Parts: sequence; C-alpha cells; structure tokens
Amino acid sequence: MPNANAQQQAPRRARPHSMSAIELPGQNLTLEETLRVMDVAREMRDQRQTAEEMFRHDDVRTNLRKKLTRAAQLSGDNVTEAEIDAAIDQYLSTLHTYEDPEPGLKSFLAHCWVWRDRILYGAGTLAAASGLLWYLFA
Repeated sequence: MPNANAQQQAPRRARPHSMSAIELPGQNLTLEETLRVMDVAREMRDQRQTAEEMFRHDDVRTNLRKKLTRAAQLSGDNVTEAEIDAAIDQYLSTLHTYEDPEPGLKSFLAHCWVWRDRILYGAGTLAAASGLLWYLFA
C-alpha cells in the first residue's frame, strides 16, 4: 500500500504537551507592533466616546434648557418653557449647517491666500514668458 507508506514517511507535527506552550496571536509583538495596536485601541476609544456624546442628544437638550432657564431668571426675563424649547430647536437645527460667506473683499483675499501658490506660479510663468519674448524680439 503506497498510501500508507507515504503517510508514515510524512513528518508529524509535534503537539505541545501543555496549554502554556501554545503561542497565542500577538504574544510576541515587537515594540512597533505593540505601539500600532495601542494606537488602534486609542482611536477606537476616542470614536466610541464621540459616538456616545452624539447619542446623548436628550441630555444636551436638558442641560441647555436648565442653563437657559437659570440665565433667564437671573436676568429677569419672563421666558416660557415653550419659547426656550423653540429657541433650542432652532439652535440645534442650524448647528451643523454651512453657509457660503458673503462675497466681498475679505472673501476674495481669503481665496487669494488659499490659492497663493497657484497665483505666484502663474505670475512667475507670465513674467518669464514676457521677459523671454522681450529678449528675443526687442
């Protein structure tokens, strides 16, 4: 039986005698690998905390209502709970919205600052081309 001989000739893998001899994944990590795993764990913790804060929307609303009520009482304003709730609803509905800035000199200067590299390279290219044309045809 050639199959039986082939199976007998194949080297057998040695099984460990105890559970302590088994190497677990991640047991012998280098310092770089350990730091990478810790970075992943830290990032997961930070993302979990951010998600928990986002889901505590009712707590934020309750705390904001208490602060606004206390501020209204201290300032002597006669504000009802319905007005406070309406103000909170309006505030939270526009909390994470984007509006384009008004056009004007300030926004133009901001765009120029953001695109300063392109503007400088373009101006340098135009200056070099005009200098070359002046030199060749003058």
